[in-house]
Amino acid sequence: MLIEFLKNTFKNVRGKPRTDALHDAILAELWNKYPTYKDNYAWRFEENLHDAYNGKFKVDIVGYDKDLNPKIAILCKCANSNIGKNKYNYANCTIGEAARLTVGTNHDFEKVLFVNVLPTKAPIFETGGTVSGYDKPIEFKKRVDVSPILFKFFGNLVEEVNMFYDIEHIETKTNKKDFNEIVPLNLSEFKMKYE
Repeated sequence: MLIEFLKNTFKNVRGKPRTDALHDAILAELWNKYPTYKDNYAWRFEENLHDAYNGKFKVDIVGYDKDLNPKIAILCKCANSNIGKNKYNYANCTIGEAARLTVGTNHDFEKVLFVNVLPTKAPIFETGGTVSGYDKPIEFKKRVDVSPILFKFFGNLVEEVNMFYDIEHIETKTNKKDFNEIVPLNLSEFKMKYE
């Protein structure tokens, strides 16, 4: 399902249909790899949960127990381009959102997952849509690794799951419109460090 989603991931990147399709695909990946999550929770998308600021935080995917207590929170990102310039911002957001969901709230989470789906090599687009170069998100994620920080503050409750894929013939694409349909290859598996 995630491979199918990725074929059109560059289209309508801020649209609700793309967001819904991403949530469906991520949940399918979780269920495929960890089947016990499928039947033991009631799953809902874009749920508002109480946060550390006494406000609401819209969470991409939430798994509820039989008493409708939120037990699993999944926050998803599927950035496609210009990723390098935001690498520290992504890391800071992950740490901040983890605290926002868990510190000072009454949620008794079993797991909070930050799931990123990124190309191993990603285009950098100029304002007009021309490809000016390429980022290597897989290298950024190794260099700006939030896992030790998450573990220090949250133990095995909160973790980041990074999945990477290649884009077939990426070097032949010269403009944003060339990415409207891609062939994703070599998608890495959905894998948690702490089950």
